Amino acid sequence: MSKSKRSLGPRLAVAMSCAAALIAMAGLTLVSPGIVSGGSNPGPDVIVFNVSGTTNHGSSGGFRGYSIGTTSCNLGNQPLWWCNDAGDTFCNVNQHPVIAQNMFRLKDGRFEQIGMSWLKHGFTSLNSPNAECGTCVQPPHGGDQLGVGCTDPYGSSLNGSRPLGLRSEVNATTGDFPYPYTNVGSSAPYEQRVKVLETELDPALNAGARYFIEGHYIAADDAAAGNDANNASYREVSVNAGTFNLTLVGNTVRQEPAIFAWKAVDPNVEILTLKVPGKFNETFHAARKVTSLGGGMFHYEYALHNLNSDRSARSFTAQFPGATNFSNVGFRDVDHHSGEPYDTTDWAVSMDTGAGTLSWSTDDFATNPTANALRWGTMFSFWFDADRGPADLENSFGIYKAGLGDTVTFAFFGGFFQDGFESGNTAAWSATDPP
Repeated sequence: MSKSKRSLGPRLAVAMSCAAALIAMAGLTLVSPGIVSGGSNPGPDVIVFNVSGTTNHGSSGGFRGYSIGTTSCNLGNQPLWWCNDAGDTFCNVNQHPVIAQNMFRLKDGRFEQIGMSWLKHGFTSLNSPNAECGTCVQPPHGGDQLGVGCTDPYGSSLNGSRPLGLRSEVNATTGDFPYPYTNVGSSAPYEQRVKVLETELDPALNAGARYFIEGHYIAADDAAAGNDANNASYREVSVNAGTFNLTLVGNTVRQEPAIFAWKAVDPNVEILTLKVPGKFNETFHAARKVTSLGGGMFHYEYALHNLNSDRSARSFTAQFPGATNFSNVGFRDVDHHSGEPYDTTDWAVSMDTGAGTLSWSTDDFATNPTANALRWGTMFSFWFDADRGPADLENSFGIYKAGLGDTVTFAFFGGFFQDGFESGNTAAWSATDPP
Protein backbone atom coordinates (compact mmCIF):
# COMPACT_ATOMS: atom_id res chain seq x y z
CA MET A 1 0.00 0.00 0.00
CA SER A 2 1.35 3.41 -0.89
CA LYS A 3 0.52 7.03 -0.38
CA SER A 4 1.67 7.69 -4.01
CA LYS A 5 4.21 7.38 -1.83
CA ARG A 6 32.87 -1.35 11.81
CA SER A 7 37.83 -3.79 17.02
CA LEU A 8 38.64 -0.67 18.76
CA GLY A 9 41.63 -2.43 19.86
CA PRO A 10 43.22 -2.47 23.24
CA ARG A 11 43.33 1.32 23.25
CA LEU A 12 39.62 1.68 23.91
CA ALA A 13 39.74 1.55 27.73
CA VAL A 14 42.54 4.11 27.86
CA ALA A 15 40.87 6.30 25.28
CA MET A 16 37.50 6.31 26.96
CA SER A 17 39.02 7.09 30.36
CA CYS A 18 40.42 10.28 28.81
CA ALA A 19 37.25 11.07 26.90
CA ALA A 20 35.09 12.14 29.81
CA ALA A 21 37.36 15.04 30.71
CA LEU A 22 37.59 16.14 27.11
CA ILE A 23 33.86 15.95 26.66
CA ALA A 24 33.17 17.90 29.83
CA MET A 25 35.65 20.58 28.84
CA ALA A 26 34.19 21.06 25.38
CA GLY A 27 30.55 20.51 26.26
CA LEU A 28 30.33 17.64 23.81
CA THR A 29 28.02 14.71 23.52
CA LEU A 30 29.27 11.49 21.96
CA VAL A 31 26.92 10.23 19.32
CA SER A 32 26.28 6.56 18.70
CA PRO A 33 24.90 6.37 15.17
CA GLY A 34 23.42 3.41 13.38
CA ILE A 35 20.12 1.62 13.60
CA VAL A 36 18.66 0.30 16.84
CA SER A 37 15.59 -1.89 17.03
CA GLY A 38 12.29 -0.18 17.56
CA GLY A 39 11.27 -0.06 21.21
CA SER A 40 14.83 0.55 22.45
CA ASN A 41 14.51 4.24 23.30
CA PRO A 42 12.13 5.72 25.92
CA GLY A 43 9.23 7.62 24.40
CA PRO A 44 8.58 8.15 20.69
CA ASP A 45 11.74 8.35 18.55
CA VAL A 46 11.29 9.01 14.85
CA ILE A 47 14.25 8.77 12.47
CA VAL A 48 14.77 8.89 8.72
CA PHE A 49 15.05 5.15 8.11
CA ASN A 50 15.60 5.49 4.38
CA VAL A 51 16.36 8.30 1.94
CA SER A 52 14.48 6.58 -0.81
CA GLY A 53 14.67 8.55 -4.04
CA THR A 54 14.47 11.91 -5.74
CA THR A 55 12.23 13.75 -8.17
CA ASN A 56 13.56 16.35 -10.61
CA HIS A 57 10.81 18.91 -11.02
CA GLY A 58 12.56 20.93 -13.74
CA SER A 59 14.31 24.27 -13.92
CA SER A 60 13.64 27.97 -14.27
CA GLY A 61 15.98 30.95 -14.24
CA GLY A 62 19.05 28.78 -13.76
CA PHE A 63 17.65 27.03 -10.69
CA ARG A 64 16.45 23.43 -10.48
CA GLY A 65 13.90 22.04 -8.07
CA TYR A 66 14.13 18.62 -6.42
CA SER A 67 12.28 16.66 -3.79
CA ILE A 68 13.56 13.75 -1.72
CA GLY A 69 11.76 10.62 -0.60
CA THR A 70 11.94 9.62 3.06
CA THR A 71 10.79 6.62 5.07
CA SER A 72 10.33 7.09 8.80
CA CYS A 73 10.93 4.52 11.57
CA ASN A 74 9.88 4.73 15.22
CA LEU A 75 12.79 3.51 17.37
CA GLY A 76 11.01 4.47 20.57
CA ASN A 77 8.88 2.42 22.94
CA GLN A 78 5.79 4.56 22.48
CA PRO A 79 3.78 5.50 19.37
CA LEU A 80 4.47 8.85 17.72
CA TRP A 81 1.53 11.10 16.94
CA TRP A 82 0.72 11.56 13.25
CA CYS A 83 -2.46 13.66 13.41
CA ASN A 84 -3.68 16.35 11.06
CA ASP A 85 -7.44 15.79 11.07
CA ALA A 86 -9.53 18.40 12.86
CA GLY A 87 -12.14 15.71 13.50
CA ASP A 88 -9.89 13.72 15.82
CA THR A 89 -10.84 14.04 19.49
CA PHE A 90 -7.76 12.28 20.91
CA CYS A 91 -5.02 14.48 19.41
CA ASN A 92 -4.40 17.94 18.02
CA VAL A 93 -4.09 18.71 14.33
CA ASN A 94 -0.49 19.91 14.72
CA GLN A 95 0.66 16.67 16.39
CA HIS A 96 2.44 15.29 13.34
CA PRO A 97 6.00 15.40 11.95
CA VAL A 98 7.25 17.79 9.34
CA ILE A 99 9.92 16.72 6.85
CA ALA A 100 12.80 18.95 5.70
CA GLN A 101 14.94 18.14 2.67
CA ASN A 102 18.49 19.43 2.02
CA MET A 103 21.34 19.04 -0.47
CA PHE A 104 25.12 19.36 -0.02
CA ARG A 105 28.24 19.40 -2.19
CA LEU A 106 31.84 18.38 -1.44
CA LYS A 107 34.13 20.01 -3.96
CA ASP A 108 37.87 20.68 -3.79
CA GLY A 109 37.87 19.93 -0.05
CA ARG A 110 35.01 22.32 0.78
CA PHE A 111 31.69 21.05 2.16
CA GLU A 112 28.73 23.33 1.47
CA GLN A 113 24.96 23.25 1.63
CA ILE A 114 23.68 24.09 -1.81
CA GLY A 115 19.94 23.61 -1.43
CA MET A 116 17.01 23.38 0.97
CA SER A 117 13.27 22.87 0.82
CA TRP A 118 10.25 23.94 2.75
CA LEU A 119 8.44 21.30 4.84
CA LYS A 120 6.17 18.39 4.05
CA HIS A 121 3.55 17.99 6.76
CA GLY A 122 2.89 14.38 7.66
CA PHE A 123 -0.51 12.77 7.28
CA THR A 124 -1.76 9.22 7.82
CA SER A 125 0.94 6.77 8.84
CA LEU A 126 0.81 3.42 7.07
CA ASN A 127 2.59 1.57 9.93
CA SER A 128 4.44 -0.80 7.63
CA PRO A 129 6.72 -3.55 8.99
CA ASN A 130 10.46 -3.69 8.33
CA ALA A 131 12.71 -6.00 10.34
CA GLU A 132 15.53 -3.45 10.49
CA CYS A 133 13.23 -1.00 12.23
CA GLY A 134 12.06 -3.64 14.70
CA THR A 135 8.86 -5.51 15.35
CA CYS A 136 6.04 -3.32 14.12
CA VAL A 137 3.33 -2.94 16.75
CA GLN A 138 0.15 -1.51 15.31
CA PRO A 139 -0.73 1.59 17.39
CA PRO A 140 -4.07 2.16 19.14
CA HIS A 141 -5.05 5.06 16.89
CA GLY A 142 -4.08 3.53 13.55
CA GLY A 143 -2.92 6.02 10.93
CA ASP A 144 -2.94 8.86 13.44
CA GLN A 145 0.17 7.33 15.05
CA LEU A 146 3.46 5.75 13.95
CA GLY A 147 3.67 2.52 15.91
CA VAL A 148 6.68 1.18 17.77
CA GLY A 149 9.01 -0.52 15.26
CA CYS A 150 6.88 0.61 12.33
CA THR A 151 7.81 2.54 9.19
CA ASP A 152 5.98 4.96 6.94
CA PRO A 153 7.07 5.83 3.38
CA TYR A 154 6.78 9.24 1.79
CA GLY A 155 7.94 9.11 -1.84
CA SER A 156 9.89 11.93 -3.43
CA SER A 157 6.94 13.05 -5.50
CA LEU A 158 4.75 13.24 -2.40
CA ASN A 159 7.39 15.17 -0.46
CA GLY A 160 7.51 17.67 -3.33
CA SER A 161 3.74 18.01 -3.64
CA ARG A 162 2.83 21.64 -3.00
CA PRO A 163 1.81 23.57 -1.03
CA LEU A 164 4.58 22.82 1.42
CA GLY A 165 4.93 24.52 4.81
CA LEU A 166 7.21 27.38 5.80
CA ARG A 167 10.23 26.49 7.94
CA SER A 168 9.81 29.83 9.69
CA GLU A 169 6.54 28.60 11.26
CA VAL A 170 8.24 25.65 13.00
CA ASN A 171 10.13 25.69 16.30
CA ALA A 172 12.45 22.75 15.68
CA THR A 173 13.52 22.60 19.33
CA THR A 174 10.03 21.91 20.64
CA GLY A 175 8.40 20.69 17.44
CA ASP A 176 5.61 23.26 17.77
CA PHE A 177 3.94 24.91 14.78
CA PRO A 178 0.55 26.30 13.78
CA TYR A 179 -1.79 24.14 11.72
CA PRO A 180 -3.17 24.59 9.20
CA TYR A 181 0.11 26.08 8.04
CA THR A 182 0.25 29.18 5.87
CA ASN A 183 -0.52 28.31 2.27
CA VAL A 184 1.79 30.31 0.02
CA GLY A 185 1.39 30.13 -3.73
CA SER A 186 4.07 28.74 -6.04
CA SER A 187 4.75 28.67 -9.75
CA ALA A 188 8.42 28.05 -10.62
CA PRO A 189 9.38 24.35 -10.37
CA TYR A 190 11.93 25.03 -7.63
CA GLU A 191 9.66 27.05 -5.37
CA GLN A 192 9.20 25.47 -1.91
CA ARG A 193 11.29 22.48 -3.06
CA VAL A 194 15.06 21.85 -2.83
CA LYS A 195 16.26 24.83 -4.86
CA VAL A 196 19.75 24.41 -6.37
CA LEU A 197 21.74 26.43 -8.90
CA GLU A 198 22.30 24.34 -12.03
CA THR A 199 25.87 25.65 -12.27
CA GLU A 200 26.58 24.02 -8.89
CA LEU A 201 25.37 20.69 -10.25
CA ASP A 202 26.67 20.64 -13.83
CA PRO A 203 29.33 17.87 -13.99
CA ALA A 204 31.25 19.90 -16.58
CA LEU A 205 31.67 22.70 -14.05
CA ASN A 206 32.13 20.54 -10.95
CA ALA A 207 34.77 17.94 -11.77
CA GLY A 208 35.33 15.58 -8.85
CA ALA A 209 32.45 16.97 -6.80
CA ARG A 210 30.34 14.64 -4.66
CA TYR A 211 26.76 15.31 -3.66
CA PHE A 212 24.65 14.31 -0.66
CA ILE A 213 20.96 14.64 0.11
CA GLU A 214 19.38 14.68 3.55
CA GLY A 215 15.98 14.09 5.10
CA HIS A 216 15.06 15.42 8.55
CA TYR A 217 11.95 14.85 10.68
CA ILE A 218 10.76 17.27 13.36
CA ALA A 219 8.03 16.09 15.79
CA ALA A 220 6.88 17.55 19.10
CA ASP A 221 6.52 14.28 21.05
CA ASP A 222 9.91 13.09 19.78
CA ALA A 223 11.45 16.36 21.00
CA ALA A 224 9.64 16.21 24.35
CA ALA A 225 11.13 12.73 24.91
CA GLY A 226 14.63 14.09 24.25
CA ASN A 227 15.02 11.96 21.13
CA ASP A 228 15.50 14.70 18.55
CA ALA A 229 19.29 14.54 18.05
CA ASN A 230 19.04 11.59 15.62
CA ASN A 231 16.31 12.79 13.31
CA ALA A 232 18.36 13.43 10.15
CA SER A 233 19.88 10.89 7.74
CA TYR A 234 21.72 11.29 4.45
CA ARG A 235 22.62 9.51 1.23
CA GLU A 236 25.05 10.20 -1.61
CA VAL A 237 23.76 10.95 -5.09
CA SER A 238 25.32 11.49 -8.52
CA VAL A 239 24.19 14.04 -11.11
CA ASN A 240 23.30 13.15 -14.69
CA ALA A 241 25.09 15.49 -17.10
CA GLY A 242 22.21 15.77 -19.53
CA THR A 243 19.07 15.72 -17.44
CA PHE A 244 20.34 16.83 -14.03
CA ASN A 245 18.50 13.85 -12.58
CA LEU A 246 19.92 12.56 -9.29
CA THR A 247 20.88 8.88 -8.89
CA LEU A 248 21.18 7.29 -5.46
CA VAL A 249 24.68 6.05 -4.53
CA GLY A 250 25.23 3.53 -1.72
CA ASN A 251 22.94 3.23 1.28
CA THR A 252 21.24 5.66 3.60
CA VAL A 253 23.44 6.66 6.55
CA ARG A 254 20.93 6.71 9.37
CA GLN A 255 20.75 9.00 12.38
CA GLU A 256 23.49 11.31 11.12
CA PRO A 257 23.04 14.61 9.28
CA ALA A 258 24.90 15.10 6.03
CA ILE A 259 27.77 17.06 7.59
CA PHE A 260 29.07 13.62 8.70
CA ALA A 261 29.50 12.71 5.03
CA TRP A 262 32.50 15.04 4.95
CA LYS A 263 34.23 12.92 7.60
CA ALA A 264 33.15 9.69 5.90
CA VAL A 265 34.84 10.79 2.68
CA ASP A 266 37.90 12.45 4.24
CA PRO A 267 39.31 10.97 7.50
CA ASN A 268 41.29 14.15 8.14
CA VAL A 269 38.05 15.98 8.88
CA GLU A 270 37.18 16.45 12.56
CA ILE A 271 33.59 16.69 13.80
CA LEU A 272 32.19 17.78 17.16
CA THR A 273 28.62 17.55 18.43
CA LEU A 274 27.76 20.63 20.49
CA LYS A 275 24.84 21.53 22.75
CA VAL A 276 23.36 24.95 23.41
CA PRO A 277 23.04 25.72 27.15
CA GLY A 278 19.51 25.38 28.52
CA LYS A 279 16.78 22.86 29.25
CA PHE A 280 16.17 21.89 25.65
CA ASN A 281 18.10 19.47 23.46
CA GLU A 282 19.46 22.01 20.97
CA THR A 283 22.21 20.47 18.84
CA PHE A 284 24.88 21.88 16.55
CA HIS A 285 27.68 20.10 14.68
CA ALA A 286 31.03 21.70 13.86
CA ALA A 287 33.45 20.17 11.34
CA ARG A 288 36.96 21.24 10.42
CA LYS A 289 39.82 20.31 8.14
CA VAL A 290 43.28 21.87 8.48
CA THR A 291 45.84 21.58 5.68
CA SER A 292 49.49 22.63 5.88
CA LEU A 293 50.41 24.74 2.86
CA GLY A 294 54.11 24.85 3.74
CA GLY A 295 56.20 27.82 4.69
CA GLY A 296 54.32 28.20 7.97
CA MET A 297 50.95 28.70 6.25
CA PHE A 298 47.79 26.67 6.91
CA HIS A 299 44.42 26.44 5.18
CA TYR A 300 41.29 26.03 7.32
CA GLU A 301 37.89 24.75 6.17
CA TYR A 302 34.94 24.81 8.59
CA ALA A 303 31.28 23.88 8.46
CA LEU A 304 28.79 24.73 11.22
CA HIS A 305 25.45 22.90 11.19
CA ASN A 306 22.36 23.73 13.20
CA LEU A 307 20.34 20.54 13.61
CA ASN A 308 17.40 21.73 15.69
CA SER A 309 18.19 24.89 17.64
CA ASP A 310 15.45 27.50 17.58
CA ARG A 311 17.85 29.95 19.25
CA SER A 312 20.07 29.61 16.17
CA ALA A 313 23.54 31.10 15.64
CA ARG A 314 24.54 34.62 14.65
CA SER A 315 28.35 34.49 14.54
CA PHE A 316 31.37 32.21 14.15
CA THR A 317 34.85 33.00 15.47
CA ALA A 318 38.35 31.56 15.18
CA GLN A 319 40.55 32.75 18.04
CA PHE A 320 44.27 32.08 17.76
CA PRO A 321 46.58 32.44 20.79
CA GLY A 322 48.56 35.32 19.33
CA ALA A 323 49.01 37.67 16.41
CA THR A 324 47.94 35.99 13.16
CA ASN A 325 47.73 37.13 9.56
CA PHE A 326 44.69 36.02 7.55
CA SER A 327 44.07 35.73 3.82
CA ASN A 328 41.79 33.88 1.37
CA VAL A 329 38.85 34.45 3.71
CA GLY A 330 35.46 33.10 2.56
CA PHE A 331 31.88 32.40 3.62
CA ARG A 332 28.98 30.39 2.19
CA ASP A 333 25.43 30.19 3.44
CA VAL A 334 22.31 28.66 1.94
CA ASP A 335 19.50 31.01 1.04
CA HIS A 336 15.95 30.66 2.27
CA HIS A 337 13.59 31.12 -0.65
CA SER A 338 10.08 31.13 -2.07
CA GLY A 339 8.75 33.72 0.36
CA GLU A 340 10.38 32.75 3.65
CA PRO A 341 10.65 36.03 5.59
CA TYR A 342 14.39 35.85 6.21
CA ASP A 343 17.16 38.13 5.00
CA THR A 344 19.78 36.43 2.82
CA THR A 345 22.62 38.93 3.34
CA ASP A 346 25.99 37.23 3.81
CA TRP A 347 27.57 37.45 7.25
CA ALA A 348 30.03 40.33 7.64
CA VAL A 349 33.65 39.39 8.26
CA SER A 350 35.95 41.14 10.73
CA MET A 351 39.53 40.43 11.76
CA ASP A 352 42.01 41.62 14.33
CA THR A 353 45.43 40.37 13.27
CA GLY A 354 47.09 41.63 16.43
CA ALA A 355 44.68 39.64 18.61
CA GLY A 356 44.58 36.66 16.22
CA THR A 357 40.80 36.84 15.81
CA LEU A 358 38.70 36.21 12.71
CA SER A 359 34.89 36.43 12.91
CA TRP A 360 31.78 36.36 10.76
CA SER A 361 28.47 37.69 12.09
CA THR A 362 24.97 38.99 11.50
CA ASP A 363 22.54 40.89 13.76
CA ASP A 364 21.08 39.35 16.90
CA PHE A 365 17.35 38.60 17.17
CA ALA A 366 16.53 41.69 19.23
CA THR A 367 18.03 43.90 16.54
CA ASN A 368 16.65 42.04 13.53
CA PRO A 369 14.15 39.16 13.95
CA THR A 370 14.50 38.22 10.29
CA ALA A 371 18.31 38.37 10.07
CA ASN A 372 20.24 35.71 8.18
CA ALA A 373 20.88 33.59 11.28
CA LEU A 374 22.12 30.00 11.04
CA ARG A 375 18.68 28.52 11.60
CA TRP A 376 17.66 24.90 12.14
CA GLY A 377 18.26 22.42 9.34
CA THR A 378 20.93 24.57 7.70
CA MET A 379 24.73 24.66 7.51
CA PHE A 380 27.15 27.52 6.81
CA SER A 381 30.76 27.15 5.62
CA PHE A 382 33.81 29.28 6.48
CA TRP A 383 37.39 29.17 5.21
CA PHE A 384 40.66 31.07 5.43
CA ASP A 385 44.46 30.82 5.32
CA ALA A 386 46.55 31.74 8.36
CA ASP A 387 50.23 31.94 9.22
CA ARG A 388 49.61 29.98 12.43
CA GLY A 389 48.80 26.29 12.99
CA PRO A 390 45.81 24.93 14.94
CA ALA A 391 47.56 24.41 18.29
CA ASP A 392 45.53 26.22 20.99
CA LEU A 393 43.05 27.50 18.40
CA GLU A 394 39.64 28.10 19.97
CA ASN A 395 36.35 28.43 18.13
CA SER A 396 32.98 29.75 19.18
CA PHE A 397 29.59 30.65 17.81
CA GLY A 398 27.29 33.34 19.13
CA ILE A 399 23.65 32.51 19.83
CA TYR A 400 21.08 34.52 17.89
CA LYS A 401 18.17 34.51 20.38
CA ALA A 402 18.53 35.49 24.05
CA GLY A 403 18.56 32.74 26.69
CA LEU A 404 20.93 30.90 28.98
CA GLY A 405 24.37 31.92 27.72
CA ASP A 406 25.08 33.80 24.55
CA THR A 407 28.16 31.92 23.24
CA VAL A 408 29.18 28.29 22.74
CA THR A 409 32.98 27.90 22.87
CA PHE A 410 34.75 24.75 21.70
CA ALA A 411 38.11 23.38 20.54
CA PHE A 412 39.09 20.57 18.22
CA PHE A 413 41.75 18.22 19.55
CA GLY A 414 44.27 17.97 16.74
CA GLY A 415 43.76 17.29 13.07
CA PHE A 416 46.92 15.63 11.81
CA PHE A 417 46.09 11.96 12.58
CA GLN A 418 43.48 10.01 10.71
CA ASP A 419 42.28 7.65 13.47
CA GLY A 420 41.29 10.38 15.92
CA PHE A 421 43.05 8.70 18.91
CA GLU A 422 46.40 10.41 18.88
CA SER A 423 44.74 13.76 18.24
CA GLY A 424 42.33 13.30 21.14
CA ASN A 425 39.37 13.91 18.85
CA THR A 426 36.89 11.71 20.69
CA ALA A 427 34.04 12.98 18.57
CA ALA A 428 35.63 11.31 15.55
CA TRP A 429 35.08 7.88 17.13
CA SER A 430 31.35 8.38 16.84
CA ALA A 431 31.40 9.49 13.23
CA THR A 432 31.09 6.02 11.70
CA ASP A 433 29.29 2.85 12.58
CA PRO A 434 31.30 0.13 14.38
CA PRO A 435 32.55 -2.71 12.13
